[in-house]
Amino acid sequence: MLHEPITALLAWIAAHPGWMGLVILLTALGESLAMIGMLVPGALLMFGFGALIALGHVEFWNAWAWAAVGATLGDGLSFWLGRHFHQQLRNLWPFSRYPQTLTRAEDFFRRHGGKSILFGRFIGPVRAVVPAVAGMLDMPLARYIPANLLASVLWAPAYLLPGMVFAASLELAAQVAWRLVVLILLLLALIGLTVWLVRLTYRLFAPRLQFWLAGLFRWGAPRPWLGPVLRSLLDPHSGEVRGLTTVAVVLLGGSVLLALTLAAAGQTLPTSLDRSLYQFLQELRTPWADRVMVLITQLGDWPPKTLLTAAVFAWLWRQGARSAAWHWLAAVGFGVLSNTSFKWLFAIQRPQELYVGVSSFSFPSNHATLTTLLFGFLAVLIARETPWARRWLVYLGAALVILPVAFSRLSLGAHWLTDTVAGICLGLVWVGLVGLAYNRHLAPPLDRRGLLRVSLITLLLTQVIYGALRFDADLQRYRPQSAPQMMAAADWWQDGWRRLPGYRQDFLGQPRQRLPLQWAAPRAALLARLQGAGWRPANGPGHGAALQWLNPAVTLEQLPVLPQVHAGQHDAVTLVRPAAVPEERWVLRFWDSGWRLDDGTPLWLGGLSRERLERRLDFFSLAREEPGLYPPQPLLAAALDGLEVRTAALPEQADGVILIRMPRP
Repeated sequence: MLHEPITALLAWIAAHPGWMGLVILLTALGESLAMIGMLVPGALLMFGFGALIALGHVEFWNAWAWAAVGATLGDGLSFWLGRHFHQQLRNLWPFSRYPQTLTRAEDFFRRHGGKSILFGRFIGPVRAVVPAVAGMLDMPLARYIPANLLASVLWAPAYLLPGMVFAASLELAAQVAWRLVVLILLLLALIGLTVWLVRLTYRLFAPRLQFWLAGLFRWGAPRPWLGPVLRSLLDPHSGEVRGLTTVAVVLLGGSVLLALTLAAAGQTLPTSLDRSLYQFLQELRTPWADRVMVLITQLGDWPPKTLLTAAVFAWLWRQGARSAAWHWLAAVGFGVLSNTSFKWLFAIQRPQELYVGVSSFSFPSNHATLTTLLFGFLAVLIARETPWARRWLVYLGAALVILPVAFSRLSLGAHWLTDTVAGICLGLVWVGLVGLAYNRHLAPPLDRRGLLRVSLITLLLTQVIYGALRFDADLQRYRPQSAPQMMAAADWWQDGWRRLPGYRQDFLGQPRQRLPLQWAAPRAALLARLQGAGWRPANGPGHGAALQWLNPAVTLEQLPVLPQVHAGQHDAVTLVRPAAVPEERWVLRFWDSGWRLDDGTPLWLGGLSRERLERRLDFFSLAREEPGLYPPQPLLAAALDGLEVRTAALPEQADGVILIRMPRP
């Protein structure tokens, strides 16, 4: 199990706090050594130490002191190297292998003088070299030592605090649901992978693309069928309509052939991988995550895409960029035509019933295809007017819109993985071809800032208006679909209660909390009973209440109660009452089980927990849930007076399940 090595690591840290201080010192020292610091993932490790601080496994002030000492020693050794070897430093490895790094650091030091020791501590490319350059250029010790001490003392918390904030946020999220923690980590990993992949792809292809195209043109130009197409796409003096039309026909024809081949071979979609990923992502769903995913997926809906297409086309036409305008329409038009054709041709059903007509088919994803085409070709237009060294940032911006939209379709259960991958690939192929034709032919320069400005304004205005009008309806549309299950009241009272889960189900179905209460009552009657017995509604995590987490003098009563997730839904009823111990409280939660008795009465699943106020670093407070099983009968005695109550024993549980219902007439 994954949690076992993590538990062992945390136990070791708790048992050896002195060794942990040494580890932090060595990390800071290695990260600060000349050039070696470029190879040591010091920033990542310091981030991890900050996370351990927030989780209470490492003491903040000790970590700060050890990190500052390590940074001071590392910079001091680097300064000594420069002072001892002077200009010979350029001939030593690894400086001889990376002379440009030493040159940049030397220019930086000459520009900023003694302040570079402080500034350089926070600038990645020169951080591990500036102290050596300072020694090499004979900076006086009387000026270097105070600057080094100040830089190290400021650097340590600057690198620890991000990890502390991140871990504290994850800890709060973990109290809501492990699903949310896993989803956050998954999204961060996806963003990191996207940045790495875009940068790597650009560095690999950009310097070689023209050479490869020239070779392709020399090879294919003499061939009777391929030559005219290549000349149309690559020759600046030939019209590109013929080439793009031919490629479009080939793509559509190839898809028809693929569909017929798959049908003849008995291959059907979705695949087992599609179904497995669908189930996994449905396990990750929470109401909060769904709200974010709906906002993201709306970027790929028809109204925002249509208005963006029209606004960009009108701007290009008004600027006199007719070639860019027609290429823009060609990119979007083929996407609409091909996506609709493929949906009708393959006729693959979605994981859930969300639309009617051709849109009820899922392959390929319209959101993925059109979002890739729109933002991909928009990036092509802007990148053409951007300096070569920064063009990858333009493509990265497009990717950071495309991939979240595609992921939102998977998360909301609107598409299979195959749908989104096929949609992105189709969009990339076509935007690559249209972009190639556009860049290889003469076109007037564009005002990239104006194009970016009109695109962003259109998106923001559309998203605000469209989101406000459609958000609630879309949230309802994408809700996990499940029909209420019916049960006779007598059956439930006798033995049917066993069909309901005895634990709150969290990520991957892991039991997180006992649910010993099953209460048959309308919601209003349930609330009236409990509030009449002294329970009061809990403060939710609204904007004002959430700020109390940063209040060092907050009381437990002021802190919000975080919602919990069971079967993808937040608790529908949340009530609190003070405990006998100061700075502790009882929290009573109920979830709609999805079951109804034969008279329509809903069955509620309830659980009781205890929370304790915990303060972190004198500026962060949270209500930590205390694990354990607490018998609810003493706390609910007043609320249960006059009701029918039965304790149904289970062989594996000494306390059993408590059944509660209104008295039968």
